Amino acid sequence: MKNLLLIVFSLIIAVSSRSQKISLNGKWSFAIDPTNVGEQNDWHLPWELGKDNINMLAAGWDQVNVPHTWSIDTRYNFIGKAWYRKGFKLPSDVSNSSVRLKFEAVYYKCRIFLNGELVGMHEGGYTPFTLDISKKVKFPDVNYLVVEADNSWNQLEIPGARTGKNPNDQLFPWYEFGGITRDVTIEVSSKIFISKQKIESVPNLQTGSSQIKIITWIENKTFKDTLITLQPVITLRTNLKALRSGNQLSKTIKLKAWTQEKVVIDDTLSAANTMLWDFDNPNLYDIESSLLSDHKAIGSYKTYFGIREFKQVGIQLLLNGKPIRLAGANRHSDHPKYGSTDPAELASLDMGLQRNGNMIMARLCHTPTSKHFYKWADENGSLIFAEIPSWGFSSVLLGNSTLREKFRAQMTEMVEEFWNSPSIVAWSTGNEYQSWTPEGDEWTLFQREKYLELDKTRLITFMGLGSAGNKENLLPPHDSYRHCDFICINIYSGLEGFEKLLQNIHQKYPDKPVFVSEFGLRSDQVKSEQVRIDNLKGVIEIARRNPFVSGISYWSFNDYLSRFTNTNPSGYREWGIVDANRKPRGLYTSFQNNLSPVIVAYEKSDLIITARLDFPSYTLKNYKVVLSSENKILREYALPLLNPGESTKIRMAKPSATTTIVVENLRGFKVFNSSIQ
Repeated sequence: MKNLLLIVFSLIIAVSSRSQKISLNGKWSFAIDPTNVGEQNDWHLPWELGKDNINMLAAGWDQVNVPHTWSIDTRYNFIGKAWYRKGFKLPSDVSNSSVRLKFEAVYYKCRIFLNGELVGMHEGGYTPFTLDISKKVKFPDVNYLVVEADNSWNQLEIPGARTGKNPNDQLFPWYEFGGITRDVTIEVSSKIFISKQKIESVPNLQTGSSQIKIITWIENKTFKDTLITLQPVITLRTNLKALRSGNQLSKTIKLKAWTQEKVVIDDTLSAANTMLWDFDNPNLYDIESSLLSDHKAIGSYKTYFGIREFKQVGIQLLLNGKPIRLAGANRHSDHPKYGSTDPAELASLDMGLQRNGNMIMARLCHTPTSKHFYKWADENGSLIFAEIPSWGFSSVLLGNSTLREKFRAQMTEMVEEFWNSPSIVAWSTGNEYQSWTPEGDEWTLFQREKYLELDKTRLITFMGLGSAGNKENLLPPHDSYRHCDFICINIYSGLEGFEKLLQNIHQKYPDKPVFVSEFGLRSDQVKSEQVRIDNLKGVIEIARRNPFVSGISYWSFNDYLSRFTNTNPSGYREWGIVDANRKPRGLYTSFQNNLSPVIVAYEKSDLIITARLDFPSYTLKNYKVVLSSENKILREYALPLLNPGESTKIRMAKPSATTTIVVENLRGFKVFNSSIQ
């Protein structure tokens, strides 16, 4: 009983703090439902609690820790329905509040019950959703929360089966990790609250200043029209300096009862207060927006943003006005321990391996990943094309209005959750669908327009099937690539055919950059790792002699589970640069050695550092050279800003055979790590 009181007291503390959030992560009751009798057996109803049941769990059920997927547990690895149960309490002093229940992802379909009543349903396994439970929650009694999750699929789901008679047409090539796979949170606030906020920033690259647009949606869940003042405070995270106080940016509106209103505040940051975000210098701004009524604070909302410009000009992609040509790798949300839950520690591991392997720009994943990956990319620097998994759609599926609307719904949830992440530079309308058909053209245009209704600050593309680069598929006037700001294509062919497809596209679209969004060889289908290394080197050479190629992205970063035919008996498709447990293969070292943006040489008492002009290439800012020997640092040299093709010399004695030369950025990510013989 003492422990139960401690739990309730901690909830009171959480509610009364400014965060206004209570995590429901942790212990839940769990059971699979292979015969689909859960509701018939009253699993959605409240259950009896024993006196010593401090976690308010259900007797006779297993215990699991949420976020959770049953698909990596050998006891539960099946396709179908499973149920989760958890009890929680809220203190009486928040009974007049707005109470919302947020799931960051449940795979794939789910129903949510509270105190025996159905309070919501959701479809889409990778995107967040929020339910208003203000009228359903009890104070201070136990609330019985139940989730029915279903990871089965059909042709009208995203991802789902395809049209066709082959076994693989009934599948998608990654695992259907069922469960409550991301965080669960209760949000408690005043009945007048900020439901979402979008920050649009536009740098002036000539003057150094920037324009900031703060777009805030405020909801009034009361019966009273109310005067509300919005006061944002912008802080530069680098030095924790408040650049704009609430008084300087405040705006007062009359918010009518039971309405939502969009409030827009425009601001200009001077050149002195504008620090651009890029993947080597990921400068971020925090913004906390307070709501006031009668001069009293009634709530707040926190987010962050970065100031950067990502645009297409001719055959170039420009970041803050500077051309970039980069490599990357696609990853699946798949790990032997975590499944698809993608916790913070895995984000740090995977993204750190990518950055130290010169993998910077990619679609990253067929699906929206967890917030931890985008947060890591925002704080440490990576460029991401975000995608909803409309994978492999035929013309029949592309023309289906149900699928079109499901994509739009999931897209909206993804965009509104992550539209302030500076690392996301493009939205994708899908992967490897029949883009050259009239239905593919209509799909691409429809989804492009829907994306732009939500967010006009990012580029739009899709990941084209290799055959989309065939001349006959580029000829029709309805070729979907015309709707793309830059072109992405997945190529799995010999090097000669690889380059031919790229040149076909360039001939049709001479004023657009082309990004190779997938290429690669499976490690278990080649004679040796050297075959994959040679293939990578060949693709790099193709990129170097074709300046319209803005980037290449390997398939895939990691091995992943699959039910596809021709999968290795281990259950994993072994495409990875690293294996399922993240052990690097030989190809990883090849990424480090062959995709460095610098050329390092020693001539006549000078160490010469040259920024590559061909591929990969980008401006090097805030880099340094570190000389070490036998794990001891000998000297460090700060590099000047180097644009592609520029060099700098460091006068020094000839390095010994034991001297290691490292070139690294401000965050410590290495782009060169070798000795000079």
